[in-house]
Amino acid sequence: MAKEKKPTKKEEEENATSFEYQEKSEKKEKKETKKSESDEKYDTLFNQFVRLQADFDNYKKRNASLGTSMYNDGVNDTIVAILPTIDSIDMAIAAQKDEDNKKGIELVKKAFMEILKKFNVEEINALGEEFDPQIHEAVMSKDDPDNEGKVIQVLRAGYKRGDKILRHTMCVVGK
Repeated sequence: MAKEKKPTKKEEEENATSFEYQEKSEKKEKKETKKSESDEKYDTLFNQFVRLQADFDNYKKRNASLGTSMYNDGVNDTIVAILPTIDSIDMAIAAQKDEDNKKGIELVKKAFMEILKKFNVEEINALGEEFDPQIHEAVMSKDDPDNEGKVIQVLRAGYKRGDKILRHTMCVVGK
């Protein structure tokens, strides 16, 4: 059997130094790997955070406009439900022969109209105007060469709130 050669003191020192160097470089590599992994995790989490924050801002904006829209729709629906009552008041005024009763009913209508005015509701003035299918609803036409294409009689008043038509004016158009 061959005898193992015993390393000299100098070789032992070199091996120890080499081993220590190797050990230190491995630790450095592990630290660098951990650092790069943690940097990647940080970047990933930061990107997720930025996206989440943008999504939340969009959510707040969408809900703010949705709330306003829902409120306006509710007000419009309520006003549309009240309009037949105003029509009934108009018919009651037309049917009254006693002036005192007529004035009393007109005061009730005036009170209703003031409430509607608070919500920016306006009656659409159609009589004598050019017929516009966007705001008028023609139910009849009459021969009237002087007022061709114009509204000659209003059968039911129309109302709008801002730019939104709540109810079209039911009218008779000249032809």
